[in-house]
Amino acid sequence: RNLPNSMSLRLVRTLWGVDDPISPALFRSIASEGYAGVEVIALAWATAEAQQILVDSANDAHLAVVCQIHTSGGYLSEGEGEGGGEYVYTGSANCDDHMADLKAQIDRCCTVLGQIRRGGFINVHAGVDAWTTEEAIRFLSFASDLASQSSQCPFKVVIETHRQRLFGSPFSTRELLLSRPESIAKWKDLRLNADLSHWFVACERVFDPSESRDAEWWPELLQEVARRCDYVHGRLGFAQGPQIADPSADEHGKDVQLQLRNWVKIWKDQIARGATECWCCPELGPQPYMPSMPRTQKDAASLPDAVKWTKKTIEETFKREIEDLEES
Repeated sequence: RNLPNSMSLRLVRTLWGVDDPISPALFRSIASEGYAGVEVIALAWATAEAQQILVDSANDAHLAVVCQIHTSGGYLSEGEGEGGGEYVYTGSANCDDHMADLKAQIDRCCTVLGQIRRGGFINVHAGVDAWTTEEAIRFLSFASDLASQSSQCPFKVVIETHRQRLFGSPFSTRELLLSRPESIAKWKDLRLNADLSHWFVACERVFDPSESRDAEWWPELLQEVARRCDYVHGRLGFAQGPQIADPSADEHGKDVQLQLRNWVKIWKDQIARGATECWCCPELGPQPYMPSMPRTQKDAASLPDAVKWTKKTIEETFKREIEDLEES
């Protein structure tokens, strides 16, 4: 949907949990469901042949592409047998390694995105949670400088709030974004992907500004996240996991509403900044994010149904809280 001089919702379909290989037919099917883009990890286009299939499929379906990269990771381990061929999420804790890999992976992403007619952007799982504040500042200064060099990187780069990574905790994020003015002043191009479900499971609660334990810090941090946020991973989490198996279940009603309010806050901040598009991904995934039954390991709920319900809820919330208010 497009409204004149107003904000439009742009939904992204993650390929995480999609078993079908990348193809024009798959991407046309995704586009027919109302998605404007797809999010793809770098491993999915690691070869020249796979890269061409991605480009051709996206252009055929008129979809944008979000390239998801994992610094010092994103590849398969070497060797045969147990442990060989496993996905490496992050292979080093060294800050220099992550900075060098960030530059190299962004360069590869730019090569791909430059061939996508609808464009796209880059979503980064950056750094490691074990870094000192000084290491984190050094990495973020490097990343912000890299993102500001349009001649080197003409596409937007966002850093995701994700466990194991630099912004894996709301409190370390607060320390970096709100407590270091000498560094913050330099980070004008530091943009975020808000996947707040990681914070809720890390802290064993969905933050509630009406409760005293969250009222004194969460609104201020959410405001700073919103100010820097250009992308939302709309996954609904809970105190004991990053993904509610069936978010339509009544018992999760309060947690769902609290999280929807966060997204509305982000969207309204984007409008205030003059944005015309809100990019949002109902990023629900397979096991282990999808809870499973003991012994049988069957999914506790239907992943396709959970994705459809979350997508529909995002669309309805955006219409009610953003579009209808703009039209009134």
